[in-house]
Amino acid sequence: MWLRILTWSLAMWYCGAEIKPCDYADKIYRINGNSIDFPCDATKNIFVTTERYKPCNIIPLRFQIDHQSDRALIVLPRLRSGIPITFGVFDLKKPNCYTHIKPYPCWQYQEEGNCNSFQSVVDAYIDIKNNLWVLDNGITNYLQQPIKRCSPKVVAFSLEKDKTIKIVDLSDIVKPTSRLQHIVTDYSPSGNPYVYIADAEGAIIVLDIQNSKSYRVVLPRAIAAGCGESDVLYLLLVRRSMNQNTVIFSYLCGQKVYSIKSEYLRTGRGTSAIVELGNKNKHSVLLGTDGGKNVVLRYRSESELYLWDTDQPYRECNFEQVQNSDECRLSTHVAPGGHDGLLYSLSSNIADYLNDTCGAGGASARLKFISKECDDDCF
Repeated sequence: MWLRILTWSLAMWYCGAEIKPCDYADKIYRINGNSIDFPCDATKNIFVTTERYKPCNIIPLRFQIDHQSDRALIVLPRLRSGIPITFGVFDLKKPNCYTHIKPYPCWQYQEEGNCNSFQSVVDAYIDIKNNLWVLDNGITNYLQQPIKRCSPKVVAFSLEKDKTIKIVDLSDIVKPTSRLQHIVTDYSPSGNPYVYIADAEGAIIVLDIQNSKSYRVVLPRAIAAGCGESDVLYLLLVRRSMNQNTVIFSYLCGQKVYSIKSEYLRTGRGTSAIVELGNKNKHSVLLGTDGGKNVVLRYRSESELYLWDTDQPYRECNFEQVQNSDECRLSTHVAPGGHDGLLYSLSSNIADYLNDTCGAGGASARLKFISKECDDDCF
């Protein structure tokens, strides 16, 4: 009930006194392989003829909302060949149409094979100071014939100026078998940034940015029990008062959900401070948070979205459904939209993409506001 009231009040505040909640929920941003905005037709033709642009191979999987500029930052991993942009941006002030994705921060940052550029961005995170942290795993064509182009790295930008403020080479902290997947950023009480990265090879990588230090928090083997080499390690930052933020993590095929206080990761206390939050009856996908203590999730191969208050144990009785079933797409990421609690979901026909049955246009994805009452039909 509280979510319905919040949805109504926020939509009224954002759109004006006469607008209905569903008027805002109807804003849908459609994304497919043809959404790339080239500087001119000649450049596009060069990319097409040299097979550096194949719309059928493009899929957006993660995103962040820069509410100060009304734009979305979008992650397009180079899972196959022919993906000219691996990290882009589009305008949120133009809904109900196909998006036009421009490279972020510029075309020079997208050059495959240039280690000063992005190779394959797999995740991004906007911190509380409106800095953007981008995780590049350095590996292209992951679903075809993986090519290690460059060392993995984290690149930070000031969103106010769209300027690079930090680059961290991860070659000294990763293993040859590392699978870097998710990134979050937190700050110590003194204001020092710390970056936490999920390495599905069984660790959380911690970067102490100010002191230029890094280390691996190796997870107990029991956490990955029953998981294969291609499993996903989800990692979320849950914000709480009094600097008691926690990192919640779980393998897709893992049997339990766990947490560790951010302060323990910063001080290197590590595995001794891991807490079990509950058992899984079904495999769940931890999609994101609302910017606070609530996590949004779905079950594997199911499209309904649920809200979990992490003050409560991880149990189905503590989940509130916030979006109905969508037969066409599965959500791959949820993030706050910046307007005091509005949540967006990025969904796509990812199963078709993985099976290589999407067709010439590539995966069909959309970014939309989460609203159970205002769900639209599949199209």
